[in-house]
Amino acid sequence: MKQNPYVRHMFAGANTTEGFVSFFDEILKVNTNKVFIIKGGPGVGKSTFMKKISQDLLEKGYTLECFNCSSDPASLDALAVPDLKVAIMDGTAPHVMEPRYPGAVDQLLNFGEYWDDELIAPNRDRIIECAEHGSWLFNTAYSQLREGRIAYNEWKSHIAKCLDRSKYQHMVNSFVNELFDKFKNKEIKNGTRHFFACAITPLGIRDYAATLFTPGMEVYPVYGRPGSGAKEVISRVAQIAQWLGYSTERSHCPVEPGELDMVIIPELNTAVINIWEPVRNSLPEIPGVKLHKGLNLEDCLFNGTDYERYRKAADDARKRFTALLDKAVEYIARAKAVHDELEGYYIPAVDFEKIEQFRRQIVQRMLAYSV
Repeated sequence: MKQNPYVRHMFAGANTTEGFVSFFDEILKVNTNKVFIIKGGPGVGKSTFMKKISQDLLEKGYTLECFNCSSDPASLDALAVPDLKVAIMDGTAPHVMEPRYPGAVDQLLNFGEYWDDELIAPNRDRIIECAEHGSWLFNTAYSQLREGRIAYNEWKSHIAKCLDRSKYQHMVNSFVNELFDKFKNKEIKNGTRHFFACAITPLGIRDYAATLFTPGMEVYPVYGRPGSGAKEVISRVAQIAQWLGYSTERSHCPVEPGELDMVIIPELNTAVINIWEPVRNSLPEIPGVKLHKGLNLEDCLFNGTDYERYRKAADDARKRFTALLDKAVEYIARAKAVHDELEGYYIPAVDFEKIEQFRRQIVQRMLAYSV
């Protein structure tokens, strides 16, 4: 438990150009005491349950990790309490979670016990219709994102044509050498953890990277659009840190979910983050965090007339990508509206008083691990 607790926000799963990508099994995977997995329909209060628990534990001085929902950033998909080594998460679609170690570590919480089937049944046909329509909207959004990925890859390839490879290698080598110069190998090798700091949501791209920076952290921005080699720099930093024996927290890019847009090295209190539009165009000034000059890979791009055709093609591809991203966001927003309607059919049937009593019990069970 920390004297000055804080709340970190991130996404355990995200809407991406490859569909919904989940890192839910990365939420709390080392020396875990307990993982509570909630099962239940929409509108039964899963997110509210976790939010109230987070308020209780924050008031008691515990630092929290809140995993927001990419389809509704105001809601929580999961909550982790590192000091207690406990977590609680929504285990329903699209991030279906099942117990890995039933009873020993994982416990199912069935919220279906707290609703009245007879109050839900009259809305059966509309519930089915909403569920089917919501799935169609998400599938359409993912189709737009897949098409956007094609435009994005074109954008990336055109910019890569303008990259001065020699200058790039020199700048990157200097940056990496300076970053790791004061750190030495560790005998004990540590692991990795994966998540999304930003996600494509009904409100557009939402970025929680700033909440992940701890007091005193050294933050190094890498400025560079797709094709400039920025993500390659971040992957290189992550690999070197791992080779040296340090644990890493790796944030993936929702446009390229296989690539990193940020790496945090907790033991070095250091982070390296990619700054590029439309994902993020800047970092806010954060009290207690040292923001370095970093690395500007835009300085590695040729600007002569010989490269004008590549810049024009890149600009056209960027516009097409942005337009398709906007369309995908529109469909995700429509899916949220349908989900909100779906919740309305369940809320009147739920006994929230019993859920509140149950919540207090879960809080006490979590706190028992503080001993």
